[in-house]
Amino acid sequence: MTRVKICGLMSPEDIRMCADAGADAVGFVTEYPVAVPWNIRRDRARELVAATPPFLSTAAVVGGSVETILEIADAVRPDVLQLHGDETAQEIKRICRALEPTGIKVVKALRIDVESGRAGFDPADPLEAARMLAQTGISGLAVDSKTAKRPAGTGVPLDWGVIGRMSAAITIPLILAGGLTAQNVTAAIEHVRPYGVDIISGVEAKPGVKDRRRVAEFVNIVKRYERAER
Repeated sequence: MTRVKICGLMSPEDIRMCADAGADAVGFVTEYPVAVPWNIRRDRARELVAATPPFLSTAAVVGGSVETILEIADAVRPDVLQLHGDETAQEIKRICRALEPTGIKVVKALRIDVESGRAGFDPADPLEAARMLAQTGISGLAVDSKTAKRPAGTGVPLDWGVIGRMSAAITIPLILAGGLTAQNVTAAIEHVRPYGVDIISGVEAKPGVKDRRRVAEFVNIVKRYERAER
């Protein structure tokens, strides 16, 4: 079954909204080093994690130095730490090793430029990058779009054919992000067959504020599609 993560949450009310809709996970953008509308401080992220109901997973979306990332993980204590910066393979391995005793799982976001199709990693070929990242100790690979103006939350879809080949090439879960909406998520799942889908701007009334109808519609479409497939 395709899991649904709603990201960029900033209030307990929006957490409850996502829980009521049947989402599987919620994400908090925590002290991200680039200006984005969803950024919150680590103490606020910790409060929101504590306010999240049982059986709804939490993720802190982070970037920056290894030391800063580990400090945020220790302060927030999410279920998942989602690396959304320019971390190298060696840095990712260090983070995974450091967090292994804590039980916090690590997901790495591979950001792909929507203009060039190149990944923000070395190697820049998305398929090669995915294979390398799968060997770093991460528990999952999130694939997201980026533009010259925004490192994430772009609202721009990726080439799902390419992402589908990436998903088939790795043995760890792949989470699809980037430009997803209630109108295109079914087609995205059919092309990619991801472990999960991750949405932020596509379910908002305005940046940082989720829309109840859009959240419920998105989650319902994903779950209804999965029931029909079974």
